[in-house]
Amino acid sequence: MKIGIVFSCQQRMLADVVRAVRPDAQVLHFDVAHLVGPTVREAVGHALRECDHVLAIPLPPEYGPVAMAALEKMGPRLTALPSFGFAGFHPDTVYVETEKGFLGGPTHHYHSRIAIGGYLTGRTPRQTMALYNALVFGRCGYFEVFGHERRLAVALFAQFGMAIDHLFDCWIARGCFMHSMNHPAHWAFADLGLVMCRRAGLIDADMTIDPDLVGDDLLQHAAHPLLPPLARRLRLPGGTDFKRSHPSELQHLALEEFLQHEYVALATASRAELEAVPMVSNLLAILD
Repeated sequence: MKIGIVFSCQQRMLADVVRAVRPDAQVLHFDVAHLVGPTVREAVGHALRECDHVLAIPLPPEYGPVAMAALEKMGPRLTALPSFGFAGFHPDTVYVETEKGFLGGPTHHYHSRIAIGGYLTGRTPRQTMALYNALVFGRCGYFEVFGHERRLAVALFAQFGMAIDHLFDCWIARGCFMHSMNHPAHWAFADLGLVMCRRAGLIDADMTIDPDLVGDDLLQHAAHPLLPPLARRLRLPGGTDFKRSHPSELQHLALEEFLQHEYVALATASRAELEAVPMVSNLLAILD
């Protein structure tokens, strides 16, 4: 059997789960971020058409042969799946869109809303450090994000015919199950992968796997910490170390170091671009 996977940055973990539950299968896996240009997409589309089963996230028509509309012609050999995102541990983390694309910074494309607010209100990095407190978190609604994100994730997976609400209680009992808002820990994704494989009809309902068979490659990417005010509310360990994605550099940055580098990055965006970041206008109203 040949199984094809077209998925998000979580595609390697999903491939590991599929190999664990179907050791008889040859597994091809592709990251959506690498499907650039018609030549690559046509080659991947051809490879998928030769598969006995395909697991894919829905892609828009501009993806041509790997778009959901094209793959749906495979009929029952196709299972559409959602990628997993959960910002409940990282409500302050955000992307900044500019006319040149996503803004880069000390933690790749991840930025801090509070850092943006401090920068726009003329505070120094050291002054902005004081804003990472329970009062600001509460006024920004950060403490409500965990429950909201859980409901969104459960509803999304339900649309694809999968129930995952019960998994959250198991995960939170173990600890923080996300490295960042779109990078789940391998042990949590092992559970999600099993749910996906059941949805695809690849395994029986009672099958389990050793989570350590799933590689934790997303651990190497940039990440923001579970910040102390929220960590205390969730009764989990927190911290203020921000992680770069490049091992050759100083990989961990304390809060003040992060803010110093973050301010340099923010200075390359326009004020209008920074003010357009979701929830920043609310934060400015709080800080002014």
